[in-house]
Amino acid sequence: MQRRDLLRMGLGGSAVGAVGTATACAPTTAPTRVFSEGVASGLHSDTEVVLWTRVSPQQANGQFTIGWEVATDQGFTNVVASGNATASAAADHTVKVLAGGLGADQQYWYRFIHPNEGSTVGRARTMPAPGATTSSLKLAFASCQSYNSGWYTSWRDIAQRDLDAVLFLGDYIYEAFSINLLGAVRAGDPTAEAKTLNDYRTKYRVYRSDPDLQAAHAAHPFVSIWDDHEIVNDYDATIFSTDPARSSAAYQAWFEYMPTWPISANRIYRDLQWGSVGSIFMLDGRQYRDPNTANVPLFGPVELTSFEAATGRTMLGATQRQWLFDGLTDAQANATWKVIGNPVMIAPLRMEDHDTPEARAENPNLPLHAGLYTNPMDSFDGYTWERDQILGHLAANSIDNTVFVTGDYHSFWAATLTSDMDDPVAPKVANEFAAGAISSAGGAVNENYIFSNAAWGTWEPGFNYIDGLRNGFGLVECDPSEMEVSFWAHSALSKFSQPVEAARFTMTDGDPDPAIQVF
Repeated sequence: MQRRDLLRMGLGGSAVGAVGTATACAPTTAPTRVFSEGVASGLHSDTEVVLWTRVSPQQANGQFTIGWEVATDQGFTNVVASGNATASAAADHTVKVLAGGLGADQQYWYRFIHPNEGSTVGRARTMPAPGATTSSLKLAFASCQSYNSGWYTSWRDIAQRDLDAVLFLGDYIYEAFSINLLGAVRAGDPTAEAKTLNDYRTKYRVYRSDPDLQAAHAAHPFVSIWDDHEIVNDYDATIFSTDPARSSAAYQAWFEYMPTWPISANRIYRDLQWGSVGSIFMLDGRQYRDPNTANVPLFGPVELTSFEAATGRTMLGATQRQWLFDGLTDAQANATWKVIGNPVMIAPLRMEDHDTPEARAENPNLPLHAGLYTNPMDSFDGYTWERDQILGHLAANSIDNTVFVTGDYHSFWAATLTSDMDDPVAPKVANEFAAGAISSAGGAVNENYIFSNAAWGTWEPGFNYIDGLRNGFGLVECDPSEMEVSFWAHSALSKFSQPVEAARFTMTDGDPDPAIQVF
């Protein structure tokens, strides 16, 4: 793709600096002073895009009203939407715009304008119109980007790719320094533990200062959900009563800094219809969940108990779960592929199966799916009833071509999921692909501790692929007949490390068994 120089901008007759250069798929992030945290866009609808930036109060010279423009070309010769916005101190001088009146399934370019200078130019895009016939969908999925733990070279790679959007699956920031105990290679995040609104905002400003992360945001629209570290490790719904000030501050900062337009209050789960080729569902696995299992040891296996297996125990909450069921049923009639953005693993990390016919004959009260697990019950392993409900819904309603893309676990895992993990002949209903962390350290800590290498573990049921060591991200590329999911792995300990393709999984329409290539 040819690199083209962009035009200089002016506002009110004032000259401003060059806004940088861009390729057709990856704008560069030229350093600015006023817009020092860069720009970002969010995928929203077939006629609207979300635009984001922040105005540095130290460089604004008291001018917090800025202009914004959306154009069909990089040179902004055809501006199709524009306006003004105010960078209010009440929102930490962030700006979020819902730009409308755009054409469906189109690529656009946008920029912000301050009297002192212009922003980096970013790329946004609209979704296909409802019911449209679509031929392809290309996504990156990623999570877990501890700033001090590693370099953002995965984002540098993602920025250069031809993608429709990036699904960010949680842990955009880390509220506490304890993640650095697993490894830290650079400084820059000075906050020991975020508890106040100013603390959380400071975290986001530090993370957004990274040029590779800025490049990825400028290049592609994001669809983001949170996991736990956006507030505090392993939180559940009780935090809103036990620490309402902290949870409110954390959520406020997230909405200020994410290019996400609110739906209703703090709701972030949403579905995005990509015409006939696919539907995307983004889950919230935190704010509605029942309390986690208490006092789980950090290392070693954990026995599943009746607490985790209790009927009605939920991570998603009844309303979100029913929304997912209804959406998947509708998608089966209207789209080929169903992609579920999932903050924590749904595949079981069970190293020993204790739910055998012999064991159940001896103890009829044995919890369903009993066994030794290596996940500390923060994933769906701690909510087995709800996992059964989700996978059972897929089976009962003949919903095929379903893929979970997952974050959280700092490692790569791929599994074919069945409606009953204890029945070897249960129907295969979905596949899960969990990608390694962008930069967070440790890998599959407990599994590597138990087995020396997670890939050497004894898993019941098993996995199609495991890499418990490396950082990276995942890609989804699909057309009406085929989907490819690939893992791109590297070490975030080096700022020069380049992600390489580690594995590729190819699924054809109607066949739940992927063809697997390992590189």
